[in-house]
Amino acid sequence: MPGEAPSIVFINHWAKKLGGAEYSLLDILACASKRIHSYLVTSEAGLLTSRAEKFGIECLIIPCSLKPGKNIRGHFLRFMLFPWKGIISFIRFILALSRFVKAVKPEIIHANVPLSHVTLFLLVLMGYRGKCCFHMREIFRKNSLPSLFYQFFFPFRIGHIIAISESVKQNLPLTLRKNAVVLHNGVNVPIALPERRAAASAAMRFLYLGRIVPWKGCHDLIAIFAKLNKRRPQGTWTLSLVGDTTYWSDKYRKRLQGQIRLNGLESNCLLLPHTDDPEWAMQSHDVFVNASYREPFGRSIAEAQAQGLPVIAYDSGGIREIVMHETTGLLLPYGDEEGFVKALERLIDNREEANDM
Repeated sequence: MPGEAPSIVFINHWAKKLGGAEYSLLDILACASKRIHSYLVTSEAGLLTSRAEKFGIECLIIPCSLKPGKNIRGHFLRFMLFPWKGIISFIRFILALSRFVKAVKPEIIHANVPLSHVTLFLLVLMGYRGKCCFHMREIFRKNSLPSLFYQFFFPFRIGHIIAISESVKQNLPLTLRKNAVVLHNGVNVPIALPERRAAASAAMRFLYLGRIVPWKGCHDLIAIFAKLNKRRPQGTWTLSLVGDTTYWSDKYRKRLQGQIRLNGLESNCLLLPHTDDPEWAMQSHDVFVNASYREPFGRSIAEAQAQGLPVIAYDSGGIREIVMHETTGLLLPYGDEEGFVKALERLIDNREEANDM
């Protein structure tokens, strides 16, 4: 019967598609399913729930029309207050979840993404007194509205925070840092690295793999490679941008396609869809590139290094905790496009150095 055995409830509002937060949650679910009675609550069915069920996780889907959009990152409170139909649906979601929590009586509720955090805050206000785990995957600006929101609602007596990087932790308000521990996302590391020794005359194959969304800096990468194109003739390099425009307007993807055409990069810059085999994509390229701003962790960067790829990225957010500058990659000050281009040229001209990295 529900409530008789120790249990934990995981909340992740989104489930149709998988991003870094969802992949990380799946790692946790795989482990938790072997140790404790676990439930996963989402607002939709999708890849997350189907994979969780394979671990024996009981999934509860409570429909909710409140979806992420262009205002969710950096303007979370404004996003929450604007779509009134979504807010009504979210209230129904909370009430149904509250009834479920009262029936199950979990020892812990784990909230995986910001809207899940809001859900858990409200459950505490409605009487939940078990342990609360907030998995922090965002870097909030100090004294921003989201930062103040967390300070005001955080249940200090029963609340715990998992920060996915030291950068995430250090950007938390001081009062919250005392309740936080750093636990980096895990990635699979192969026993042996793939052979990747292209001929010196072959084009250097650069790869970005991840969400095709503005805060990942995909448009900045195209601008950087447009500058590279003026210095290095086509045929000496290629760029592949691989990923889904998850929970974002397709207008951004069309913008990138137009940017590629405008800069005459059609022959050596490809915008490709999401792949279910990221390891193959990484093994078929030479260097991983990333232009994210305030990147909380960078799971795909860690995965690229696990596959033996050197990394060129901006030194922003938690990336410095993954990439060792001049050892496993090259880090540039955020916004230094000229420095980024020179780093690209350096590895194009020095394949052995790239291989060593």
